Order: sequence, then structure tokens, then C-alpha cells
Amino acid sequence: MPNITDVYSRHAHYLEQYYNGQADKLTPYLNRIAKRLRLELTKTQTVRSQAKIERLLTFTEDLVESELLGFTGDLSEQIELFALNEAEFSVDSVNLQDKLFDTTLPAPTQLNAAVNARPFNNRLLKEYLKSFSKEQGRMVRDAVSMGFFEGKTTQEIVQSIIGTKSQNYKNGILNVTRTSGERMVRTALSHTSAVAKNKVFEDNSDIIPYYEWLSTLDGRTSAICRGLDGKVYKVGKGRLPPAHPNCRSTTSPLFAEDVRIKGGKLVKNKLGGKRASQDGPVSADLNYNDWLAKQSKAFQVDVLGKSRAELFRKGDIRMDQFVNNRGQALTLDQLKTKYPTAWGKI
Repeated sequence: MPNITDVYSRHAHYLEQYYNGQADKLTPYLNRIAKRLRLELTKTQTVRSQAKIERLLTFTEDLVESELLGFTGDLSEQIELFALNEAEFSVDSVNLQDKLFDTTLPAPTQLNAAVNARPFNNRLLKEYLKSFSKEQGRMVRDAVSMGFFEGKTTQEIVQSIIGTKSQNYKNGILNVTRTSGERMVRTALSHTSAVAKNKVFEDNSDIIPYYEWLSTLDGRTSAICRGLDGKVYKVGKGRLPPAHPNCRSTTSPLFAEDVRIKGGKLVKNKLGGKRASQDGPVSADLNYNDWLAKQSKAFQVDVLGKSRAELFRKGDIRMDQFVNNRGQALTLDQLKTKYPTAWGKI
């Protein structure tokens, strides 16, 4: 039977595919925005009337916001189903570990309430989705307004919004909306996954008293997630992904016998098994710090930068020491001040 850490680690990779699929659903909404903007703005080649400019700006903002509200509305419906699927996955994966387990599945209403009540990135989910539509509507309006201010023709303005075919439309303002939308989708779904699983942990804390933070073992993992990987928390007491926009981290349940106290901190016992990494399965007992230590010097430099890689190798600075309490990466000057002994070794 696969180790539970491996089960959740592999599941996180499947989730990435799902997130990408949901993000792709933004395309038809952007296509409709592009088509209607082109039709409306290019009715005349130039616009001089301030009243007409204001009308076109209002049209632009309302169009973008309404289309994106439609997208986030559809996403909200998908989030409800996704939360239940993630909770079912957690229940099934825990029950498979021991036939004596009888893990309880929270009701869908409880899951949705938890997903919508827990803030992330300093906002609630509904606020996060709604603000995306408003922010993008304002951004596109401002781009059109700037075009009129600079005396561009309506065709030139449309091109700046939509982009050019030769560049595969990646040089237009709407491509910024696409990128922002993809980030929004992945972040919202990461939040949903984490909270739904955490709700299962909380409702079954007699079986699952702890959980572990799992970050992705590859070169793209953020500084904060590199430091959080392998951290153990008591259920209901610790932080949850996403640690930042586009966060790919997840959590994995731990049973009472899986955890011990060392130096006043919760640590996971060595349980064996495997977990996923960019180079294939590795020991589930490896956290990001220990995994990176086994990588080549060139890879370490690529991930950390030359000076930080030297601190890591020669100064024995661990991943969680490269960030402050808020998860922000420390500058080299800050590292030098905070760890003078380690800095002296390089």
C-alpha cells in the first residue's frame, strides 16, 4: 500500500492538470470580449467627442467586468463540486490506510461554508473572485483611455488590447487578463483543496490529529514553500496553502504514531515510502531541504542563487532560515546580519 505522503504528493500533481483545465475555460470569455470590443470601437476610425469617449470607456469596463463575472460565476459552481471531490479523496485515502478507520465525510454545506469562511491572501474567496472582474475591467478601460489620450486610431487601440496575430495575441492587454485569470483560478482552487481536506482532518481529529505541509520538489518552488515543506502542524492550529498566488503546495494527514516532539517542535517520524519529485519518486522522509542537498551544485545555484547556495552548503543555513516570519525572502544583507557565523564560512 502506498505511503500516505506519496498518495497526497502524487495527487498534487494530478491537481495541477485539473487547475490548468479550469484555467483554459477562460478563453471563450476573452474571445467574446475581444470580438465585441473590436466591433464597438472600430465603428469609426477616430473619436473626438469626449462624450463618446466616455461612453466607449464605460462600455469597455462593463463588458470586461460582466464577461469575467460570468466566468467566476461558473468557477464558483465548479468550486463547490471540487471541494466535495477533495473531501472524498481525503476520506478514501485515509480509510485505505487502515480498515478499522471510519472517517467521516463532512456535508457539502459544511465544506462550502469552510471554503468561503477561511481567508487567504487577506481576502475571502468571494471577495477574491469578485475583485478579479473589477480589477480587470478597470485595467482594460484605462488602456483604452490611454489610447484615446495619445491620439491613436480606434484600430490601433483595439490592437493594443487584443494584440497581433503574428505574436499569437500575447502582446495585448487581454493577455495580461489571461495570465491574471490563470493565476486566480489556480490560487482559488488551491485554497479550496486545502480547506476541504482540512475540514476532513478537523472532523476526524481523533484519527488525524496532525498534518504535514508538502511542497513540490522541483526548481520552481518558492522560497516560502521550500521552507515550509515537511513542517508538521496540529490539526486546526497550523497554516494552509496557498502560501502565495499560484501556490502548488498541499497538505497530507498524519496519525498520532507518525509524529513526535523534538526540541519543543512537532516532527514526523521516519515512515519510509516514496513521494514525487521532478526526477521521479524519492524517499517520503525527505523534505525540500534534504532533497535539495542531494542535488548538484549547479542546480542549487539555479534555485537559490550563488551566495545563498554557498550559505546552504557551507553555512548550514536551512530553507526556513532564508525567509522571515512573514515568508518573505531575506536579502543577502539581512542574511549576513542575521547569520554572521554562517556568512563567515563563505
